Amino acid sequence: MVDLYGLTEKINIDDIAVCHAGPFDEVETLLKKDMELGILPPFTEEDIQKRVNPEETMAGAASFIVILEHYKPEVYKKREGFYGNISPAASGEDYHRIVQGKLNLLLQALKEDDSQGHYQAYVDNSPFSEKHIAVRAGMGRMMRNGLFYSRKYGSRCFIGVILTDKKPEYYGLPMRHDGDEEWFSRCKSCKACQNLCPGEAITDKGFNSYRCVSYLTQKKEALTKDEEHKLGLQIYGCDVCQKVCPLNPSYEAGYETGREVDLTELMGMSNKQFNQIYRQTAAGWRGKKVLQRNAEVVRKNILER
Repeated sequence: MVDLYGLTEKINIDDIAVCHAGPFDEVETLLKKDMELGILPPFTEEDIQKRVNPEETMAGAASFIVILEHYKPEVYKKREGFYGNISPAASGEDYHRIVQGKLNLLLQALKEDDSQGHYQAYVDNSPFSEKHIAVRAGMGRMMRNGLFYSRKYGSRCFIGVILTDKKPEYYGLPMRHDGDEEWFSRCKSCKACQNLCPGEAITDKGFNSYRCVSYLTQKKEALTKDEEHKLGLQIYGCDVCQKVCPLNPSYEAGYETGREVDLTELMGMSNKQFNQIYRQTAAGWRGKKVLQRNAEVVRKNILER
């Protein structure tokens, strides 16, 4: 039997857990509700059955191995002038590469232990809700802003999952159940993220991804005037709901989380320069045109202040 705890130390995985891979009935309920409201999340699998039933992806699916990769956001002092912002999650090396690298090492060990087993690894590209897999694994909860919160790290963590046909008991990890209701219940009485969300995406009815500024910075279609205004200073992503959340570390007034971007420099970049600077980050996946469009929008927002 593979020693997952030993591997987490060797590979430097921040947290690991296992859970069963049965249907996600609660996710199906949420998706049908979102469908009725017209707010099914973008960039996700459209087939609801694939979203909620792992058997649709792997015959004999029995368990998920879930890992978390924690990150500390970069912080800088805001300056006057033509500068925009890229949110912390997309500021450094692309987290997909980092988490996938650790999953690959796990996969190698799993296959060496049992070459007959079946395994599929995902980072933000599975047909399932990876956030709900982490919840099932007892690693944390979903919060008002639609994000997964780890009891250890708050919302500032990335999720990687491996789907396998081995039962959870095979891996020798205890089944976890996060019982810290007091910590998580603070979200029920706090509306900081909802009140301060620039896109008004966090509502009492649920999270509307299409209003989220992070989505708007990735949207290829033309932005409306209202959407342009909501971008504020954001070139890519948005960190407001995480920054104001009392369950995450706080930062001094006048400081911003993420990466400061010189708008003039970005708007004048050649393809070669863009690839050198942005292609290795999570912000680069939408390409130069979208980010340069956003830079022009941010420039107009600054001029209209």
